[in-house]
Order: sequence, then structure tokens, then C-alpha cells
Amino acid sequence: MDNQNIALVENFFKSFKCDVNLNEKELSIKNIPEKMQILFRIDKDVNFNLEDLTDSSGLVIKIKDYLKNKATKTLLKIDFEFPKNIQDRIHLRNCSISKVEKKHENNYFSRFSFLTTFKNMNHVEQVLNDIFVHEGKIVKGDLNDYNLSEGNIKEASSEHLEKDYNAAKEKLKEILSEKIKEISVVLESKINSEAERVKNHYNQLISEIRLNKDRIKDRIAEAEKVRDTVKVNKLKEMASMSLENASKKIEEEMNSVLENERKKDSLDVENKLINTTIIYYPIFNVVLELNEAGFVKKLEMKYNPLKDELSNVTCESCSSSLDQINLCRGGHICCSSCLHLCAECGKRFCRNCFAGVCTCCTKIVCKSCARTCVDCGKLFCKNCMRKSSVTGFEKCQNCVTYCPSCSDIVEKKGLVRDSLGRMVCRKCFSSQKKITFTESYNPNSFKLHKG
Repeated sequence: MDNQNIALVENFFKSFKCDVNLNEKELSIKNIPEKMQILFRIDKDVNFNLEDLTDSSGLVIKIKDYLKNKATKTLLKIDFEFPKNIQDRIHLRNCSISKVEKKHENNYFSRFSFLTTFKNMNHVEQVLNDIFVHEGKIVKGDLNDYNLSEGNIKEASSEHLEKDYNAAKEKLKEILSEKIKEISVVLESKINSEAERVKNHYNQLISEIRLNKDRIKDRIAEAEKVRDTVKVNKLKEMASMSLENASKKIEEEMNSVLENERKKDSLDVENKLINTTIIYYPIFNVVLELNEAGFVKKLEMKYNPLKDELSNVTCESCSSSLDQINLCRGGHICCSSCLHLCAECGKRFCRNCFAGVCTCCTKIVCKSCARTCVDCGKLFCKNCMRKSSVTGFEKCQNCVTYCPSCSDIVEKKGLVRDSLGRMVCRKCFSSQKKITFTESYNPNSFKLHKG
């Protein structure tokens, strides 16, 4: 049973959205597209015996030829419905949803199908790898559990493809590195074994040459004993030429044989992109209209149907993630810890909407109920402010007082001391001076004296 060919056929038909089922004995394929039925001369639904899916199988040969010569592009859409119970997943505490609006934008996957061929002189092996990329990152992909339909080119974008393709190529290198290392170890062992055999063979030849050299030396020694100078010179010349030529020839031949063995057992890896698939699906933008005692606020959230996740909502005061949503009267989304009751108006506001604490009574007041004294510059609530009868301005009760003479509310800094030692307003002080002057003036008390 050839597991590689079985995987090749299985993944090939899966890439065309066929229903593929593999068991111990056969590979069942249903809903084969019409163009593939014509090309491979098969029915819409077929069953293949696993034992028949060998290198010599007509189907396997045709698939390999198709993958080798045909690079295709596919556009698929994952169909998701917007959940009807989306409101049940949003937990509200002090407000209600009066309206839900939705629109969507597409998000993308890329699937790159690479056919890798490992070749050396004695063996050819092909592997098909599908690599999925989502938002520039490698992810595990399986489309079997989704409702797929043919995509519309007007809806989809290909701007992400280049970035995704670069990521897929790097992942392919990582996937193949282990396979290449595994094959290389086997080939290296084979090369070393062949090299050892070749070296042993030529070492034997070299040993024979050395033996011949020793024999010639013996013949030279015998000729020298009888002082046959001619024979000695001839034998020496013959020994020199034959040994030099033989050694050179053997070395060249051995290097040539070793190089051929290396080439024969070297690994050639060829990668071919046979299919690019753009897979898109909707990301829903949900606009909720929140209502709290007649006050309306719009909240935007994102729903990802692929992950079945709603985007987080954060408190606009403390930035913490919210389990329950509160709406303050200032129009802010906040958590329960940041929502407080204004002691002056009785409405609920978040920290962003509170002006602070009244300097006099220490009540927390919202910005609408807070006042700033123009004299001391401190913050007060409305109840702790008094309106001056002199200037008409509201000032804090620390900066105004009652005039003991007229009982009007006046600024403390405008008081003057009267003849009785009281601190009175300037109006009362002026009136007292006028009365005193009138009482002290008596025209009858003046007499005209002669000079």
C-alpha cells in the first residue's frame, strides 16, 4: 500500500471541494466537478481500492501530470449567518438595547498547494503540502466543517496574497527541512558506502602497481649484478613511465567514478505552486443603540463568526474589560466600579463626568452640578453656593456672609466696620454715615458773631 499516493489523491480531490472519505480498504470520493469527471474519465461518485493507488495507476499518473502542468487559482466563500440571539450574548446592567444594526467586511485566508518532487538517479518521490495563512500567520486549516460556495471576484481582495505567499514559502522550507534531512542522511550513507567500495577497488590496483614496481626493482638488481648497463637503463625507463602513467590514470579514473557516484545519489528538490485559493468570510460590524432613561448611546462591536467571538468592550474610565455594560448620563460606557450617583441631581455618571468633591459638604457632584467660586477658585456643589446681593455672582458660603444690618448676602471681602464695631456691607455703612451726619447738624446751634 503506497501511503504517499493515497495522500496525494485524497488531498487533490479535497482541494476541489469533493466529499472525501478514507477507510482501511478504499478511498470514497463524491461530488466530483464535471470538468474533473471529463479530464480523468471518472463518474461523479467513485470508490478506489487503496491497493490500486500505485505509481503505475492511471489516476495517479494523470493527477501528477495535471499538478505538474497546471497552476490554478480558486476563490471560495465561507457562508456564515448572523446569529439571531446576538443580544443575549451582550450583558447589560443599567440600560437596554433599542436597536441593532449590522454590516460586514470580508476577512481572508489563503491556501497555497505546493507539489514537491524529490529526485535522484534511482528514485522519484512527490509530496503535496497545503499551507493555510491567515492575517500573515501560518494556521492549521481544514475546510471540511464549513459551508463553502464559489466566491465572487467582485467581493474578494487579493492585496494580502503577496504577504501570505512569502509566509507560506518560509513554512514550506520548514516542513521540507526534516524530509530533506532524512533523505540526505540515507543518501550520504549510500554515497559513503559507494565511495568506500570505489576506493577499495582502486587501492587494490595501486597495490598491484606497487607489486610490479618491486618486481622491476628485482630485475634491475639482477641486471646490475651482471653489469648489463643497457638492460638496467631500459628497465628503469620502463618502470618510470609505466608507474607514472598508471598512477595518474588510476587517480583520474577514481575521481571520475566518485564524482559520478555523488551525482547519481545527490538530491534534487523541486517545488511547484499548483494552486492558490483565496478563502473569504464576513466579519460583522454590529451597531447597538443603548438606551438609559431616554438617553441614547451607540456602541460598535465586531462579531467574528469563524471564532464565534464578539469583540471586547472596555470601560471608558478605567479601560478594564467589561462583563456587564453600564451607560452613564454623560454618554460613556463604563464598569460598575466607575459608575456613581451624583449627590446633587441624583443621576448616574462615570468618573469622566464627575467634576469632583464639594469642598464644603464633601459630596460627589457631576460637571453639570459643580460650581467654582470666583473668589477662592474652589469647587462646590450648588447647595453650598450663595448669590451675592451686591454683584449678583454665586460664591461659596465661605466667601459670603449675611450683613448684620440689612441681612443681605454679601462678599466678606466687601465688609467694613461701622461705628458700633460691626462688620457691615458698604451700603449699610454709607447709610449709617449719612444718618450720623444728619443728626449731628443743627442750624440753630450756629450763632453769628461780630468780628
